[in-house]
Amino acid sequence: MQNSSPILSTIGKKILVAITGLFMLLFVIMHLIGNLEVYQGPAATNAYAALLRQFPKVLWGFRILLIVAVVVHIWVTISLTKRNRDARPIAYNRKRSRKATLTSRTMLLTGLTVLVFVCYHLAQFTLSITNPEYDRLFDLEGRHHVYNMVVLGFSNLWVSLFYIIAMAMLAFHLSHGISSAARTLGVAEPKLFGLIHRSGLLFSWLIAVLFISIPIAVLLGFLPLDTMRS
Repeated sequence: MQNSSPILSTIGKKILVAITGLFMLLFVIMHLIGNLEVYQGPAATNAYAALLRQFPKVLWGFRILLIVAVVVHIWVTISLTKRNRDARPIAYNRKRSRKATLTSRTMLLTGLTVLVFVCYHLAQFTLSITNPEYDRLFDLEGRHHVYNMVVLGFSNLWVSLFYIIAMAMLAFHLSHGISSAARTLGVAEPKLFGLIHRSGLLFSWLIAVLFISIPIAVLLGFLPLDTMRS
């Protein structure tokens, strides 16, 4: 029996993927803005982190929404992938695969890579599971020394390499995701869609490059450890 719920239809699921993806993109942009504070030095970085902690309800509310968006995004994407595979004959798959782009064929791989990275990133910097000593870092103002935490974390070459690879995967994922979201949300005019596609590609790689610049700056010594700490 066919499901009558619009939200569980193919187009309904695609819209859910687009909306949750755009919400996660908003988070990525906000997270990048916060991360770039590291270039302003220890005081600015630690002050920004302390400011966020002054609004725990807002912060956790946004985190909960983000978790829901991630779960829905992954579940619906896997559901759509399975539905497409079940509906297409083998010959049709082979014919279509020649037209598919690298980014579209690797969306599941890049998405799962980013998810694994995010879990590790949270375990390292937010939950202090992998590096509990970070909780004992404080600056002269008595604030959590987020700047030193970042520098110490990215001083590990393997952590930085994982971060760089994950951000490259994020760029691949976003570049196709932005185009797909535009198509799903009704952008059909070829010139406008082409503009969104090109802009999304540039924007995605700009985000990735800015994220990647931080571990590279740490490894090259441009962001040294702050020795003026309590």
